[in-house]
Amino acid sequence: MNIVSRLTGWRRAVAIIVGAQLLFWGAYALIVAGLRPVGTLEEYRLPVARALLASEPGKIGGYALGLSGPAVLRIPGWQPVVLYPAQASLLSRAETTVGNEWSLTCLTSPCPKAAIAYAGSFDRLSEAAARERFQRFDMVWLVVATELMMGAALLVLLPVNRFSRLQCVTGLLLILVGIDAWLTTFGVENLPYAWFPLLRYGTEYLMLTVAALAVNAFADWRSREAWATCGCFIVTFAILLVMMIAGADFATIVPWFDAIALTLLLGYGVVTLLRMGRTAPGPAIRVLAILLVALASIGFDLFLLPPPTGFALQASVLAPPLTMLGILFEIGLQGHRLNQEAEGERSDLERQVLEQDASLLRSSQLLRHQERVIAIDAERQRLLRDMHDGVGGVLTHMLLDVRGNRLNSLEIEQGLQSAVDDLRNMASAIDAGNEPIDEALALFRERMAGRLARSGITLDYRCTLPIPAPSLDVRRLLSLYRLLQEGISNSVRHAAATTIELAVKPGEDGTILVMLSDDGMGFEPESASGAAGEGRGLANMRRRADQMGGRIEIESVPGRGTQLILTIPIIAATTRKA
Repeated sequence: MNIVSRLTGWRRAVAIIVGAQLLFWGAYALIVAGLRPVGTLEEYRLPVARALLASEPGKIGGYALGLSGPAVLRIPGWQPVVLYPAQASLLSRAETTVGNEWSLTCLTSPCPKAAIAYAGSFDRLSEAAARERFQRFDMVWLVVATELMMGAALLVLLPVNRFSRLQCVTGLLLILVGIDAWLTTFGVENLPYAWFPLLRYGTEYLMLTVAALAVNAFADWRSREAWATCGCFIVTFAILLVMMIAGADFATIVPWFDAIALTLLLGYGVVTLLRMGRTAPGPAIRVLAILLVALASIGFDLFLLPPPTGFALQASVLAPPLTMLGILFEIGLQGHRLNQEAEGERSDLERQVLEQDASLLRSSQLLRHQERVIAIDAERQRLLRDMHDGVGGVLTHMLLDVRGNRLNSLEIEQGLQSAVDDLRNMASAIDAGNEPIDEALALFRERMAGRLARSGITLDYRCTLPIPAPSLDVRRLLSLYRLLQEGISNSVRHAAATTIELAVKPGEDGTILVMLSDDGMGFEPESASGAAGEGRGLANMRRRADQMGGRIEIESVPGRGTQLILTIPIIAATTRKA
């Protein structure tokens, strides 16, 4: 099964590579065939054309195919004329004929061996010059503009892709391709300097070096291979520099350098992309196909393009825009794949987030349930402590006193009544907990009024709190009930009061004032403090006030009754609760 899969993969790779070559060379052949004239210029080729010049109707012109610079065309019987690359010039007859041989003399350098001179119909020669100009110059300008703009666009958009190394190297490669195309085509004429060959070939080999770096970046960057590639360029440039300083001719060594550089680039590209094919066979095969197309076009121009009988479009000029379409297609495929992967990862992330939300919701519900259980258990423990300290303490003391025959029936009745009152206070506090304090005290007055009325005592209640009134929690409300219960019991047992008044009003700084007053006989608070019975009376009330976080003041004068003033903080308590 593995052998079949491997063969199938190789067949697919070969099919893609061969298909890319066929597409490129087919497009090249169609463009070259479309640019060829319908007829030929053989009848206008010198020296054959000299016999037809006298009988040619219309304007007569001269034209030289394949010029690299200006040249002087001399034809016996005609004025000498200066010809320029890809341009036709008008010829005018001379009054005298000098010599019998025609000549083409280039002004800046020796004429290329493939240069061919024509003389004849100016219109036909102008059409041929226009075709040469389009193939030699306009196409190159198109390549230069395209490569420079796309390279600059990739470099400008680097921050969008988080300064991708592949995008940076590809942008530099496109810019160098454009610069190399301009130097190869226009550099000799526009940069007539002695050091121009070093600039031209240095740019060419730098372009091939960056091409190798682009392959390295595409196939998972390896720093050691990148440094080795840069080292090869440095050695090559050093050799060219030494040759330039020594005055040697580059023509003897550049073809060898070209062949070696292309062979190394092709070999490195094949090895690297085959290595990449283990993890990403599709992109590796497509990039290898594009690389082979570009190298084949360069090799065709350097080694296989025969000397033209007429001008042929260079394959390396057509390769950059066509291979760039292939690169854009590959980038589009990579972007589509990345979008699909990102969409899948986003779906997985959304699913994980939903699962996490559900887990957090379950944890939150469990936590709230545990908090309720803990709160209920704490409340249960508190109630048990209150019952033990209140009702349990009273009944325990009574039981011990009864066993010791230290209580009479009235004292037993009072003790039982105190235990029952404490139970009612607990029940009322639980029932009225977190309710407005005015309603809770109204319930307390209602519960106590009937019992006091049987003893001939009137209990009045007055509240001036704003509506809605603040509230107390169960613990503080129970402490308030017990404090008021203790104060009323003291008024009944010791003060011989006939009227007891319970009043509630707002205090200062977020407090409320609870005042319990009677018309009894009163006492001296200073002399009562620390007395033997004070532990069951005033001390208990002070302890209750401390439990509520408040303070109690006792005002009493003998013969004028007693008033208890309890200050309870409400704002602080509410803040602590929140």
